[in-house]
Amino acid sequence: MGIVLIGLDDTDNQDSPGTGNLARRIFGECDRRGIRAVSVTRHQFLVDPRIPYTSHNSGACVTVVSDDGPAAVAFVFDYVARASAEGSDPGVGVACLDAVPGFVRDFGHRATQEVLEMSEALATADEARIDLRALGGSGQGVIGALGSIGLRADGNEGRFIQIPGLRALSGRVAADDLVRLGIHLDHRSGRQPTPDDAYETLGWIRPRLSGGQPVLPVEWNEVRHAWFPVDTKRSRPLE
Repeated sequence: MGIVLIGLDDTDNQDSPGTGNLARRIFGECDRRGIRAVSVTRHQFLVDPRIPYTSHNSGACVTVVSDDGPAAVAFVFDYVARASAEGSDPGVGVACLDAVPGFVRDFGHRATQEVLEMSEALATADEARIDLRALGGSGQGVIGALGSIGLRADGNEGRFIQIPGLRALSGRVAADDLVRLGIHLDHRSGRQPTPDDAYETLGWIRPRLSGGQPVLPVEWNEVRHAWFPVDTKRSRPLE
């Protein structure tokens, strides 16, 4: 089975849900079509006044598994073109994980630190034989779409906003509830975890992308007698 990455960005406007929300809808559409959807990750890029972005300049990547490679998710180009908000500048890219070259991964990391041009994104995708398309407006979203593919392929910069069962977690849960979803726990306190320990979700669990896997850093809260996530919810566009 092959792993396929769908990168997208700039699909929203000031009044619409964010690109992460649309990525989760694609995740659901893949499931509906019988394509095994694995995750959605959010990737943060450089925030700079020279860059036109809606709110936080983040892209998203949907990861699926299919024997048919990119052909299995070819529907996403029309899907995003139709679903993107009025006035947005959407871009979408599709690639096989094992075919993403190092220079595309480098492009993703550069997008977190530099102002990049749309022409470079398209040229980089062409060299890598990645299907990257501008789908409306200025098409500026191709930069974040390719950057999201690069960062997801590299596997060390991003946050999981969708894993099957992730958003059903609430209140206090056991370690097994997290591990069952494929989440690796990173205990940051000196205290050693025990089988009876509780893990507080605070209604918002978004594991980090680390080593290609979802990793949840947690710290022991002596007052609440539970493990708390290091990362907590902040003001952000709808995911």
